Amino acid sequence: MPAKGSTGTTRRKPLRSDRGVKLYGPTPAKPFFRVVVVGQVERTSAAVPVDEIAPAMARGFDPREIDRAVAAARLEADELFDRSVAWAKVNVRVAKRGERTIDALCDRRLQELRDKGRARGTYDKAESLMRLYVRPVIGAVDVAQWNNSHCETVLRAASKSCHSERIADLGTLLRSLVTLAHRKPAWLPEGDDPLESVEYMTKAHTQGEAARYVPLSQRPSTEQVDSLASAMRERGLQVQTYLASRPEAPIMIDRGWGWLLPQVAGKCGTRLGETYALVVINFCNHRPEVEARIDGDLSLSPADRSSRLRGIIDLPHGFAINPGRRVIAVTETVEWSGSKPHIAPVDERASGKETKSKKDRWTIYPMSLLGPIVERCTELLERFGPDLGPAALMFPEHDHRFVHVPIDSKKPAGPKRWQDQDWWNRSDFRKTMYLKSVKAAAAWPDTPTFPCENLRHHFATWAKRNGYPDELITHCMGHSSVSYTQQRYFRTGADTIPQGMSASEHL
Repeated sequence: MPAKGSTGTTRRKPLRSDRGVKLYGPTPAKPFFRVVVVGQVERTSAAVPVDEIAPAMARGFDPREIDRAVAAARLEADELFDRSVAWAKVNVRVAKRGERTIDALCDRRLQELRDKGRARGTYDKAESLMRLYVRPVIGAVDVAQWNNSHCETVLRAASKSCHSERIADLGTLLRSLVTLAHRKPAWLPEGDDPLESVEYMTKAHTQGEAARYVPLSQRPSTEQVDSLASAMRERGLQVQTYLASRPEAPIMIDRGWGWLLPQVAGKCGTRLGETYALVVINFCNHRPEVEARIDGDLSLSPADRSSRLRGIIDLPHGFAINPGRRVIAVTETVEWSGSKPHIAPVDERASGKETKSKKDRWTIYPMSLLGPIVERCTELLERFGPDLGPAALMFPEHDHRFVHVPIDSKKPAGPKRWQDQDWWNRSDFRKTMYLKSVKAAAAWPDTPTFPCENLRHHFATWAKRNGYPDELITHCMGHSSVSYTQQRYFRTGADTIPQGMSASEHL
């Protein structure tokens, strides 16, 4: 797909047009050739001399009769136009005149998600909502006739089988379709809003409650998190021993370390996919980097600085951990196609997906996890050496499978690094590890069983109770604002009453 730029159309007649791809000539305001593909515009040439535009336009931009600089830009634009047409024949379904239906609008939205390079999970979610709820109900409706009763019909039909969060996601999808229909080339007049007065966000019934808040009764307690970790350790060792002893095809896996996964997710706030993707280098750095960070910390006194330097824990091959800065770098997440992990080709980002916020961040881990993390990192570095060790998964599904991938996915020929691609299958983890461990865990409710994603909700209340600042909790969880964290994750409403009673006893 051609690179993206500004969007829009022009009333000027294109020089060439095919399969929805249009080539426009330069103007004094925009002195370059432009290729437009489904609303995506690319500046295809360097700026041409402005004083040569009018003569070239009079000659129809014929390369044989115009200035050499303009001719070179025209030839470059023609080449890109031909490549864009070839791409459009395979990837773009151009709606014919009279086919501007909701179905066609959904196709246009999915194409936009692909063009913008959105994560596979985002695309799959949109496609699923369209396929299950939008297309069967209003897919044949012409966009020009689209109104709020159509949207209400979709939401009403979905509410029979969906919970409130799914309804909110569906409403957000419909809003994105309305926005796209207003975008050039516009399928709806700017003043028409089919979602006007349509309510799709769940409202709280009591002040202080959040629409998507998970109550404390549906979150695992710290005792239950520790119990799950203990049960997962026993389960992991059983599976590891069994697979390693098979006479025909023995397999060596690191299930014995699976117990550390719920501890990291429940006490560090990482999302489940982010936890699966954690590797050794996310927990440690080269010793010179650790020392430089301590030396550059102006908040430390000379005595504290010397104490921190003496307390550095050395790992094999020159890596180290600073106990005074126990951080986990969260840079990637596992991406699934259905329930199976998506293994990206070697010319793409290693895991195929950035974190949900599209930004790298760090979170901290408590001192109680320092020993196990040091032991695990030491084991993997010694086993795989200085090249593969830093890329080894902390919590792999089976054995480690390393591939060589570019550091920058946009420069596949540039520097490369090793990437461990033995990520967990989402359904396998739930069936073989999580549910079986939950069944054996003490104090864990049999029904309903907490989703493993609720370990992250435990972190919010656990960190709040143990004195973490709200801003720190927000950063560790990767949220954009403190208010979102407070509304969605902290104790609110009735959950704060016991805490208030305890605090007010001495007043």
